[in-house]
Amino acid sequence: MRVFVIGSCGYIGARLVRRLARAGIDVHGISSADGSGIDPVSGLLPNNFTLPDMTDVVVYLAQSPFFRQVPDRSSHLMAVNCLSAVSAANAARKAGVGRFIYLSTGSVYAPTFAQITETAPVRHDNWYALSKLHGEEALKLFRLDMELIVVRPFGVYGPYQSRRLVPNLIDAVRNGWPVTLHPRMGEPEDIDGLKISLCYIDDAINILLRLVREGGPSCLNLAGSEVISIRSIAEAAGSALGCAPFFEEASSPRDSDMIADNHNLVRNLGPDFTPFRDGFEKVMHAYQRTYTGGPE
Repeated sequence: MRVFVIGSCGYIGARLVRRLARAGIDVHGISSADGSGIDPVSGLLPNNFTLPDMTDVVVYLAQSPFFRQVPDRSSHLMAVNCLSAVSAANAARKAGVGRFIYLSTGSVYAPTFAQITETAPVRHDNWYALSKLHGEEALKLFRLDMELIVVRPFGVYGPYQSRRLVPNLIDAVRNGWPVTLHPRMGEPEDIDGLKISLCYIDDAINILLRLVREGGPSCLNLAGSEVISIRSIAEAAGSALGCAPFFEEASSPRDSDMIADNHNLVRNLGPDFTPFRDGFEKVMHAYQRTYTGGPE
């Protein structure tokens, strides 16, 4: 089997490439991080982009670093998440690729406090979500040419991650910055903040490996089975760091949680999930070793 990964140097991409190689799979990849992939200015693949001969599976993991800088950088966001994904799928069609896996996001769903299934309503009032939805919709037109799998991750976390929810909360606790908790709309007694389905990085990689090898449902929430609150993550960080987190209640309530219904994933792939306690312990071990001079 030959696999081509677009976005091979990202947090998920680099780990997937290593896992595929360890599994004996012939894996190739490109990344804007090393100058081999999407143009960092335009967000586009080269006009002459082609895939290696005999490629069986393409995994599209590319992400724009400007997803928070909207609308100023919205064209880059759209280019990476939609236009370049379409270019990659068209190259896959021409190369006779059998399977195309597109990493979308759980953020495409409309705000809700309920568990979110793959058929739940989506939102069009957010630039990042909209760019991913445009990518998903455009790629559906290639389903007559190849198997298309859309993966929507919820809260992937793990060691050595940066600028995401879990490491940001750890940084806040360590530095004594306030951790803001938004109460649930209409329920001011809810003081734990946002609740989210997390997925440990190794579990996410194992799931992607299964999809690469065997295929799967056309749309799949990628999430563990535990629901964790902002408060509980911060308290876990405080316990590990030996300092109590400083919480403040937000004046505005939250209008949703991010709780995935992962029954489709469990039914089709039957993955093993790392308990949050164990995954977070590994995260803190890496964090302390890297940032606080802790023991190896």
